[in-house]
Amino acid sequence: YMPKRDQTRQRVIDAANELLEREGRDAVTTRAVAVAAGLQPPAIYRLFGDKDGLLEAVAEHGFATFLAGKKVDPDPEDPIEDLRNSWDLAVEFGVSNPALYTLMYSEPTRETSAAARAGMEILKGRVQRLAAAGWLRVDQDLAIMIIHATGRGAVLTWLSLPEDRRDPALLTALREAMVGAVTHQK
Repeated sequence: YMPKRDQTRQRVIDAANELLEREGRDAVTTRAVAVAAGLQPPAIYRLFGDKDGLLEAVAEHGFATFLAGKKVDPDPEDPIEDLRNSWDLAVEFGVSNPALYTLMYSEPTRETSAAARAGMEILKGRVQRLAAAGWLRVDQDLAIMIIHATGRGAVLTWLSLPEDRRDPALLTALREAMVGAVTHQK
């Protein structure tokens, strides 16, 4: 069971997310979101404070959605293949949810959300397993930054390209460059 206020809040976040994906960030106005959610605009201000608060909630929902889709094997048979698969999963989420991903990563402050921190904890765990098994070529903090930066850069570069220039070989090459940079590859 979800309290009515939380149901309304989720309905607004869902409406804002749909507008964002369908029409882009500029379409996400408090008035448009209120109409889409079947509310009066003042309700948005009561729930989120302002448009920035609403966008923050949409980004947080994006991180939570991404996190819910992550499968974590605490003891993968092949930690390097696990790294590849998790990187692919992160990139696929970004490529499949372009407007949401851009919102999630457009402002550095967004990464302080609870779901974003939880995602980073999963990444830290993967890197710690690689380190424990002797696979890391660089220290753990640098490995985390490289993995995160290559995934984020891959998605944002992909999204910036005209569709006819989006070559999947780019994503594969970036993933393999990341693997080579952080691990003693098999």
